[in-house]
Amino acid sequence: MVPFPVDLHQLPLAALATRDGVFVALNQAFEDLIGWKADELVGKSVAELLLRLVAPRDRAVLEPLARNREASEPRRHGRLWCRVLTASGEERPMRVEWRLDDNGRDSLVCLVDAQPEAFGQEVSEALARVGGGLSRCATEDEVLDQAVGALCERGFIATVLLRDEDDPLLRYGPSRVPGRPAGRPVALPRPPKEILTQLNPGFMDRRAALFLDGMRIIRETYPEPVAASLLAQLPAQPMVQAPLFVADAPYGALVVTGHALNPLVATALGLFAELVGTAVETVRLRRVCVERERLAALGEAAGVMAHEVRNPVGAIMNALALLEREDHASPKGAALLTIISEETARLEHLVTQLLDLGRPLLPRPCAYAMEALTLRAIRVLTQRGEASGRTVTLPATEGTLAWMDPDLVELALVNVLRNAMQSTPREAAIRVWLETTDAAVKWFAEDEGLGIPDDVRRRLGQPFVTTRATGTGMGLAVVRRIIEASGGRLVVGSADHGGARVVLELPRPPRVT
Repeated sequence: MVPFPVDLHQLPLAALATRDGVFVALNQAFEDLIGWKADELVGKSVAELLLRLVAPRDRAVLEPLARNREASEPRRHGRLWCRVLTASGEERPMRVEWRLDDNGRDSLVCLVDAQPEAFGQEVSEALARVGGGLSRCATEDEVLDQAVGALCERGFIATVLLRDEDDPLLRYGPSRVPGRPAGRPVALPRPPKEILTQLNPGFMDRRAALFLDGMRIIRETYPEPVAASLLAQLPAQPMVQAPLFVADAPYGALVVTGHALNPLVATALGLFAELVGTAVETVRLRRVCVERERLAALGEAAGVMAHEVRNPVGAIMNALALLEREDHASPKGAALLTIISEETARLEHLVTQLLDLGRPLLPRPCAYAMEALTLRAIRVLTQRGEASGRTVTLPATEGTLAWMDPDLVELALVNVLRNAMQSTPREAAIRVWLETTDAAVKWFAEDEGLGIPDDVRRRLGQPFVTTRATGTGMGLAVVRRIIEASGGRLVVGSADHGGARVVLELPRPPRVT
């Protein structure tokens, strides 16, 4: 071996030595890493070694560097990234660093295994391509399905945890395991949503967290019988939790497991989660635009139809009133008149709802007490005979002011309470109460009914979506329009005892300065 200022065998990294552009020595670490022996490489020029050691797809980039080295003053030191061919023909990504000595003759070349770095770069590029196409998805579920599918294709176990504002527990979204067909959401106990921030203190700052001991996370997240079952099924691999945010609000998290996870890949997954959140937001905005156009057309058609139907309904009701004044001895005739009366009243109610749905909303907000407005709505339903023995409990509070149009919001309260009364057994109670925050007043109503299935709950508030066989599905559509036009929001969920819970959130009056 030609003497060299540095003892290569003392270097822990794979290293080669050159003199005047010819390789003169290499160390054992190089042989162990690449598999090439000294007698196969020593005596070869840099240009010759490029052809032997560098993968073909990277030679086009490195050959000009070799020519420049021979034709001009070479760089004293530098760093580059390329794929090196091992003795077995396998491509192995390497970070190559070199340094020339002061005389410009001798150089030291070190190779650092860049497999983790290369994988991180590869994952980043692949997920960036996938993320760029997610905004073309038609639904939120499609966005999430494609996201976990892309992760699964790269050898990761991927699960989506979703966060609902009115639900203390997380729910499972799509989940994929390499080598298995896409399945339904995970059938496991739902963890509390606080687990997102407890396990990842940087969650609200949208920072992905890498856990080298994924098994510990499972033990801390699930009760013992479930944790033990999971630990038996899942490999002991690192885990990443990447926060999902939509419109600056927490939406959930991507939970990714795999042996190839490292800090670089965790960063890539954090950026991918950002793209997923942006795609979900795009889908929502597109859906809102389509929904507005649909509602505008529906409202116009509903208004025309309601006006056309109201006149014949009025004529039927007048004729019915005249018939009811006459003496009908036949019990069958009286029963038929009762049916006509009930169905005509239902048709009149449907016409009224159609008119409410098609009416332009121009709120005239003022500060008004929610307690007083609730009592007004209860009185309207009682006078119409719609309470039918059901009661409404309202805590004795007063002065909870909201910024709203009282006439419009009264119509919303009437619709919500009517639905609750129709779902609640006779002699049962509907609970109403109020809560306040610095920015909003929340009006709660819970009934004693059978509750609302999850698949229906997410669509409630859309026209003609109902849980009752005789329902029109327009009451909550009217409520949603009124509350959103008032700057608030409608949330439909489940009560603790199993019935339905409706929350109307309205802004508080502006502060006078």
